[in-house]
Amino acid sequence: MKRTIAAIAAVLTLATPALAQSLKSPDDVKTALRLLVQVSNDFKRQITNKNFARVPREYMEYTEAADAVRQSTKDEPAAFKAKVEARLKAAVSAYQKVSDMSGKETDVDKLLAEHAKAVTAMNALFDLFPASMRPDPNLPPPGRGRGRG
Repeated sequence: MKRTIAAIAAVLTLATPALAQSLKSPDDVKTALRLLVQVSNDFKRQITNKNFARVPREYMEYTEAADAVRQSTKDEPAAFKAKVEARLKAAVSAYQKVSDMSGKETDVDKLLAEHAKAVTAMNALFDLFPASMRPDPNLPPPGRGRGRG
């Protein structure tokens, strides 16, 4: 019995990336995931620059990006949506903790450590999607940066 359950779990784990590759709105998903990374990077920038009062605004933007992920996956199978929602909730909760801390904490290192935990939670969400859909956190957002018009 345990072997059967383990085998089913292994098949489901392997099926998730295959399912994600056949998403109904892959461009929308890719854009929504990119938004999460952009806001996460803004979180980090505000903390690094000691703009603690701006961090709650970044959290609000993060929740908007999370809603975009929900919207972009709304037509997917229930099992996949449930996995996305569980990991998305964990990421949003982790970013909320950073936001809440920013109202009292002025130690940049402590806030950045908490931000790193939030990024880990966000990356767990990204693991549900094929690598080709995951944003590169090192690239500048579209429309920003040098050489763009």
